Amino acid sequence: MSLQQLREKIVNEIPISDLIERYGVHLVRKGNNLYGVCPFHDDTNPSMSVVNDKRMYKCFSCGAGHSHFDFVMNLQSMEFIEAMKDICDKFGIDFDSYTNKKEKSKEFIYAEKLLKVASTIYFQSGRNLKPEQYLDFLKNRHLSDEIADLYQLGFAPKKNSVYDYVCSLPKKDRNEILQTALKIGIIKHNKDNGSHYDTFRERIMFPIWDHYGKVIGFTSRRIHEYQHAKYMNSIESFIFNKRNLLYGLHLAKSFIRKRDSVIVVEGNMDQIATYKKGFENSVAIMGTSLGDNSLRTLKSMTKNIYFALDNDEAGYKASQRTNRQFLEHGILPKFVDLSPHKDPDDFLDKEGTLAFQDRIDNAQAFIDYEFNKLLPKRPIEILDEKLNLLKQAFDIVSPLGNDLNANERLVSWAKKLGLESSKESILDNYGQFLKDSKSSTFQPKITNQNTPQEEPPAYDEDYMANFVEDSANGMPSYPEEEDKISKTEETLLLAIIEHPDCLEYDEMTDLLDFMQSDRVKEYILNLKNLIFEIDQREFKNFALSSSSEYGLEEIIKKGIIKNKGIQLEKEKAVKIINDLRKKLIKENLREKRQLLKLKRSEIKTQSELTELLKEIHDIEKKLFTLK
Repeated sequence: MSLQQLREKIVNEIPISDLIERYGVHLVRKGNNLYGVCPFHDDTNPSMSVVNDKRMYKCFSCGAGHSHFDFVMNLQSMEFIEAMKDICDKFGIDFDSYTNKKEKSKEFIYAEKLLKVASTIYFQSGRNLKPEQYLDFLKNRHLSDEIADLYQLGFAPKKNSVYDYVCSLPKKDRNEILQTALKIGIIKHNKDNGSHYDTFRERIMFPIWDHYGKVIGFTSRRIHEYQHAKYMNSIESFIFNKRNLLYGLHLAKSFIRKRDSVIVVEGNMDQIATYKKGFENSVAIMGTSLGDNSLRTLKSMTKNIYFALDNDEAGYKASQRTNRQFLEHGILPKFVDLSPHKDPDDFLDKEGTLAFQDRIDNAQAFIDYEFNKLLPKRPIEILDEKLNLLKQAFDIVSPLGNDLNANERLVSWAKKLGLESSKESILDNYGQFLKDSKSSTFQPKITNQNTPQEEPPAYDEDYMANFVEDSANGMPSYPEEEDKISKTEETLLLAIIEHPDCLEYDEMTDLLDFMQSDRVKEYILNLKNLIFEIDQREFKNFALSSSSEYGLEEIIKKGIIKNKGIQLEKEKAVKIINDLRKKLIKENLREKRQLLKLKRSEIKTQSELTELLKEIHDIEKKLFTLK
């Protein structure tokens, strides 16, 4: 099954009125239509019309409207695929059965099942057994039953509950599942007597979810002083990598998009504390810094990053590391000053939400805080000390390269230090610092927020005629791989994303026969099957979200930049397709000619050579006719 089939199932089998009511909007029938209070603006009188026959909704006040998916995407601040998944969750549809993902290994399936069962055991132990230490923890941390349920907080009993579960499984699978449990660290093996036991016992349990809400590990907190580790996490494994996790993201991501900002905290309890106090756009880093996947995830949702990590040296160091990572991507995080309190949980408990919001509103860029922290409280009299501080300032902003955010700050900071050098001299020295840094262990990535990114050329009638076949033509370069993508195939993908209506014509099907890359061909066929079923906005979302499955995400992003939603006349669309078809044929012929030339060295007889030269000549003739 495919996502196209899933889309059809949702649209055809779920009345749009049922979907809207399932998301909390009460509808009242007036005549043939249904009406409700619009959730997209401050509506007092029902101004949103819902028509099941047309499978659409429309607000006559704010203009919001369209399909099932638009409603959920706008209401929940979700991307297209996320909205599909959310609808599936609400209506009991198995989303995974409609995706063409690679089949999970048996070991991975066992791990997911074990972690889900363990999470249920811990949660039920806390809720039903109500251990004194568990209840005390909730009380002391001011955690309501609702929050405990939302975060599935639990308690690991003293007995080996998870191991007992494994022992209860059918014998044919038991040993494999036990080996998986040992690999992911949910069960341990006693080498002395050969027995097995639960890793987590007599501990407060926090499930850790992936970004989609699946349990993939645990953090635990001791309840007795004699227990060795205060906090104990799941071990790193094929299913759990804390650098690529953000605690609470599955709860926070819709709020991050709505508020266009994220508060980054340190540790589970700080994320829970901020969330329960109304700062639902918070996430917690799981390690000492962000993994690349986590950084990309946050960057895709917002550019407004607020650090509220612990107010100690370790928290400051973590902020420094994470700050540099964002700077390398041209993003300037802000620093939330928690002083005199140790962490967000403590601050909110002592000062309250208004004070915390005030600290957020007045947060300065972390690099400004970092520079001010360098300055001694006494006046700086010695020139060498001033120059040394300026050099440290160079290092602070160096991940930004020659960005104005770096240059302007350095000039300002130099004045603050009492240096009398000219702006040009300061920036010349900074430029030399960047050059020197490239040959050292620190290698800054130079970016410039104020310089527009190069975009792919527009696709008009002249564009294809001016395409230079044997040059890079500004196209992105990709690693060589078995199913490599030619320049023309890249151009075709960009053309399709900019002008989706090209997919509607029969000429596109003929064009696919000349494509070498199977993944490009499959991707285009997938889009072609959907083009008549989805509107322009849904197309862009679906095209991007499905591209990663084929390793085409970077190319598709470039096409989306140029997509203006303008429909081409059939004559222009067909011209683009035919021009690309001709170029694909020429590429294939050239590749075949090159292979024949390489084969020439293997020729042993005159007749074989004559035949080979004839083939090359035939290709040359075909290439000539295509000019």
